Amino acid sequence: MKGFFLFLFTGIVFALLQSSVLPLFFSPNWRPNLILILILYLGLSENLPRAIIASLLLGAIQDSLCGPNLGLYISVYLVIILATRVLSDQLNVESPPLLLLLIAGGTLLQNLLIGFYLTVFAATAPVLQILFPAIPQQIMTNVFFATILLFLLLRFQRLFGYRSGLAGLIYQSKHHGT
Repeated sequence: MKGFFLFLFTGIVFALLQSSVLPLFFSPNWRPNLILILILYLGLSENLPRAIIASLLLGAIQDSLCGPNLGLYISVYLVIILATRVLSDQLNVESPPLLLLLIAGGTLLQNLLIGFYLTVFAATAPVLQILFPAIPQQIMTNVFFATILLFLLLRFQRLFGYRSGLAGLIYQSKHHGT
């Protein structure tokens, strides 16, 4: 349960960084989505009920702090967490390069879902002309920041001891997050 609250606290910090600090240093196309990285990691390391609850809460936090429409990121993160859980049963999630590839795929899926939802439900067709050209930059930025976060997580893991069930890290059984 402590890990669950740690994910929520980290998500709140990431949302505050995304909405107030990162816009000062990065243009919108090069701004990392730290909450998406956390959601993908959460989908690999927590059990399904906790992952769903945390993704819904983190989506609501992102909607309230830096989202254009209420409920947009909640639904996007729910789809992403379910897709991550389906893929995590089929793949070796102990591999850090695979975790980075999953982040690239999650970034692509997030942009496609946001474009679809905004086009169909909000009737804003020009959003696709803005989202699609920015996808390569967002993928590179998210993978770069995920590499930095993974490196930092490995450093802190050595300081505080290993915990089984952390995706992309040392020692994980096939039944991760249970």
